[in-house]
Amino acid sequence: MVKSVYNVDLSAHLAECELNFVRLCRLLPRMESGDCRAFAVGERSSVRVKVVERTPYTSLLEITQQQGSLEELNSRMSVRVYHDAGVAEVASFANCNRVLSKHSYPNRQMHQRDEKQQWNRFLGEWLEHCLDQGRSEMQVEEFTAL
Repeated sequence: MVKSVYNVDLSAHLAECELNFVRLCRLLPRMESGDCRAFAVGERSSVRVKVVERTPYTSLLEITQQQGSLEELNSRMSVRVYHDAGVAEVASFANCNRVLSKHSYPNRQMHQRDEKQQWNRFLGEWLEHCLDQGRSEMQVEEFTAL
């Protein structure tokens, strides 16, 4: 049996990260340390984008989603934004920190071969949904911590 080999499509990955950068700039234009925006998406879902750290060339954002009272549907990711390169990449998702660009399969953590690419694609879909369907919430303080 021949084992299929997964190769990272670097140009597609960078294109997704560039689009995520543009989407984040539309949602949070200044990206100064401490900036925070919250969006209501649907009737019971809220998304918060917060700048946790800002350096001259990068920012670290925390993006959280709360799905009403259903805690098991809540999610959190951290996103590293590279201002000089114009890209944004998921650094961690849920309780999983750092994932390789490609994995052998099966593996101990049961990551998909293209796990990192899936995280970044999910971020893009999430941000696009916020841009299309989100309503800005004025009271960011009311957003409870996960």
